[in-house]
Amino acid sequence: MQGVVAAFLVTLGISQLAATGLQLRGASLAGGKRWLGSLLGLGLLILGGVILPDSFVVLLWVPICGLLAVVVLLLGGSFVWPPPHPNRIFDANHPVHGTCRRVEIADGDDQIPGYWLMPPGGSRAAVCLVHGAGDTKTSFKWRLIRALLAEGLAVLTIDLPGHGDYRHRLLAYPEVLTTVPAALRFLRVQPGIQRVGVVGISLGGGIALRSLAERTAAEPDLAEALVILETPIRLNFSKALFYREMWNTYYGSPVLNLLREMSVKQVWDMWHQGGYRTRHSTSSLFTLLDPLASIKQLNRLPILLVYSRRDRVAPPEHAQAMYRAAPQATLIETKKASHVVLTLIPTVNCQIASWLKEQLAAT
Repeated sequence: MQGVVAAFLVTLGISQLAATGLQLRGASLAGGKRWLGSLLGLGLLILGGVILPDSFVVLLWVPICGLLAVVVLLLGGSFVWPPPHPNRIFDANHPVHGTCRRVEIADGDDQIPGYWLMPPGGSRAAVCLVHGAGDTKTSFKWRLIRALLAEGLAVLTIDLPGHGDYRHRLLAYPEVLTTVPAALRFLRVQPGIQRVGVVGISLGGGIALRSLAERTAAEPDLAEALVILETPIRLNFSKALFYREMWNTYYGSPVLNLLREMSVKQVWDMWHQGGYRTRHSTSSLFTLLDPLASIKQLNRLPILLVYSRRDRVAPPEHAQAMYRAAPQATLIETKKASHVVLTLIPTVNCQIASWLKEQLAAT
């Protein structure tokens, strides 16, 4: 038993030191306190070394104790000293923005829930974020919003029908095509805003494309720029696709650095806020929206296409088909992200924000 305890203390100490060095505050017993984490890790390591028996048998326990140490650190990061929740970016007094307020935007007889964030010093350009299927206006959006605010762009993030705070309204086609134009009209009348862009993520990209294509004749100036992230041209969902995407998310995608900002519990809670209400399957929604036909109608609109070569939901051949359909578009392909983590890649977010800043610069 002494050998087991010693092996556990040693592995826990080494793991704590590693978490402190990598600044993984979501997997630490000391939160973001680096000095405390270092002292605690060294203390555990020394204590384990002192009681470590002089036997090679103890090495057999190292793998099990190592796994247990990781579990303890993840629980500690979740319950002992959790990081500030990333969604605090939507607090009115958060330092990353000048102002943030909840808004309700008229959408026929309904109201679109959203958050309206203005960078410090104000802005003349605004971006509307349209999330994907089963997502919400806030879930895992903070990194992209930070990148946009850092480039001096105001941000409106909304819930689509059937999602989040707009869940009471069923997502139905073609009724959903009123939502994005309503949000863009809201931005158009905000004081100081002169130019407007749209960022559509997966299903949100399909809805944005079809909405703008339907309104391009009647309202050609709804948006000056459009970013489409990982929108498939069709979707044939299956369990095999789900498991391949899950594998690509956990193996090879840079998800470990999420623990610098979130605990496992926070990730779990945010992930399980999803789901949506609709009368269609997700596959049939993409068939109805027909992103490939929609993008062909927007041949005068600057478009940025952002895809990942590891994405099984919107694979590289979908990215190339969209690119061929929009000769004026710019295509960015990353090698690291799965479908569900693309907007968590800092370099991708910076590229998106930089491109939008360039396109929306007031002339």
